Amino acid sequence: MSVGTSRVLDWAIASRPAQGQTVSGDAAVVSSAGDSTLVAAVDALGHGPEAAHAAAVAVSILDESAGDQLASVIVRCHEALRATRGAAISAASVSDSTGTITWIGVGNVEGRLVRRPRDTSPEEVLLGSGIAGAVLPPLAPATLTVARGNLLVFATDGIDGSFADSLDVSGPTQQIADGILADHGKPADDALVVVARFLGGPR
Repeated sequence: MSVGTSRVLDWAIASRPAQGQTVSGDAAVVSSAGDSTLVAAVDALGHGPEAAHAAAVAVSILDESAGDQLASVIVRCHEALRATRGAAISAASVSDSTGTITWIGVGNVEGRLVRRPRDTSPEEVLLGSGIAGAVLPPLAPATLTVARGNLLVFATDGIDGSFADSLDVSGPTQQIADGILADHGKPADDALVVVARFLGGPR
């Protein structure tokens, strides 16, 4: 579990490996540069040490890429992952100065933007079919406005998709992430959730 605060976001991560594994192929990054914060979740193919290695390769690229254009970041990850089993990646760049979030997804790491308590229809990141390190789809980042208190959630496929049916934006980010993992995690798969609350916008 991990928690932190930047000038733009209050964030938390909850994760665990699949049953019988000691390491996870799921990983996350929260990295800031200037007024931008990059939030990303990685789900490497399979389980175990090789998956963990692939996730670490992607994380090393993402961690240095806050403020960069997301499409170019994904391409760099793709090139670095060619020698690994590959990974699904969803990433978002949150800008305090413009009050926007730009996000992109390759593979099956789900993303939601929750704008109000008990939001039954949060906005979803558009996922391109493919795997970074193998085959990239056309990359089409989307940009949305965000307001103070909006919640960004990324979840790997070790989290059942029903987690998004009724997300509550109240409560600390770590509590929200831990609750999603506990209630919707699949025991047979690595699982990871990133929750980030936007701190900018009108006060």
